[in-house]
Amino acid sequence: MKALLLLLGLLPNLAAAACPDTPGFQKLASFEHLYLGEGHGTEEVPQLVQCLVQRAIAGRPASLAVSLEMPEDARSPDSWQWKSQDGRASQAMWRLHQWLQAQEAAGLLKLHHHQPTGSYPDQADYEKAAGLGLNTLMGETARVIVLSGNFHSRREPIEWMPKVRPMGTYVGEATVHVDLQALEGGTSWNCTSRSTGNAPPPPPTCAAHAQPALPRGDARAGDLLDGREVGHDYVYLMKSFTASPPVKQPQ
Repeated sequence: MKALLLLLGLLPNLAAAACPDTPGFQKLASFEHLYLGEGHGTEEVPQLVQCLVQRAIAGRPASLAVSLEMPEDARSPDSWQWKSQDGRASQAMWRLHQWLQAQEAAGLLKLHHHQPTGSYPDQADYEKAAGLGLNTLMGETARVIVLSGNFHSRREPIEWMPKVRPMGTYVGEATVHVDLQALEGGTSWNCTSRSTGNAPPPPPTCAAHAQPALPRGDARAGDLLDGREVGHDYVYLMKSFTASPPVKQPQ
């Protein structure tokens, strides 16, 4: 009962979010098939996604889908998804998910979850299963907005895992890949483990962790920059990140 009351307390205000109005945001909102990559567990990224979806709805596309890096059973408040300490189970993500479900119920979009079911001990197989599912969604839908971690959203493998094709490599050339970064850094809620020397890594610590500032010359928040150096088409600069804690608080 306590968990249900907590979730009810986090139900979103369905009023339209206050959204950026920079040329960079305008261009970001214009892409028909958009794959966003994030570091999980911030307040700002779910807000940005809501802004992009609001803009897409206003454009009245023939069909619209929004896909999140979650299992399909995230539709249920009792899902293990919302009991996790991972940043994908943040309070901000819960509010976005509930808002998207309301838009789906109104017939304005399809809410899609691209975390595949089943066991995938090999990371490459997991990426392929999710990526092919997204490829199918892209082929069936006029406009698609995807959000996942910024490893999965890459359009090419990363140097230190050359044999693992990220989800983003399967979605087709028409998709625009954008990494979301913060000029001033900030904090995000995630689970990390750091080893010292040759010692095995300790169990992950789930908490608000500092995110470094990423200054880029004269660039400002709201700018859309070339993203080839990070395996994406673009980098979208946000001002800063603020950690969003999980729906289920750690004991």
